[in-house]
Amino acid sequence: MKLIFVTGLAGMDRKTIIDLAIQRSGRNQKFVISDFAELGDISSELKEITSSEDTRGLLSKFYSEVEKIVVSGIREHRENLIVSGFLTLDTPHGYMVSIPGDFFETFKPDNIVILEKKTDDKKTIEQQNINRHYAARYSAECNSFLNIIKFDENRLMGAVEKLSEVIKH
Repeated sequence: MKLIFVTGLAGMDRKTIIDLAIQRSGRNQKFVISDFAELGDISSELKEITSSEDTRGLLSKFYSEVEKIVVSGIREHRENLIVSGFLTLDTPHGYMVSIPGDFFETFKPDNIVILEKKTDDKKTIEQQNINRHYAARYSAECNSFLNIIKFDENRLMGAVEKLSEVIKH
């Protein structure tokens, strides 16, 4: 079984890129996708929270739910799995890691793939850099390959092609 963790900023269209990459790879029947989007819109929920303690509580609950969908994906399908989500979230109190290192230590993904938008927006660049930091750390800790795919939002096919190569190998 192969496990690939695909991350990008909240609100990024990871699902479309992943779906097209699986089709392009020719391995349609061999991959199951578990997406954090199945758990609701945590970004909106975080914006409504006023205390940092409540923020931590929500993220802890969120992580427990993420573990459940991954374990379910592994148990039910026993096939290759792509987990799609985000490493960090921008909260009213600052950036928070949404997936702790325990996730990577437990599931040991074969690949960690970061999808990055090409942009001049300083806040987006800052969060993408933070994501890189955590992805590199988790990759080193669990001996995963790290792939960084930069793309222009209006030209998704470049990202699709690069991700399909990761899926094939």
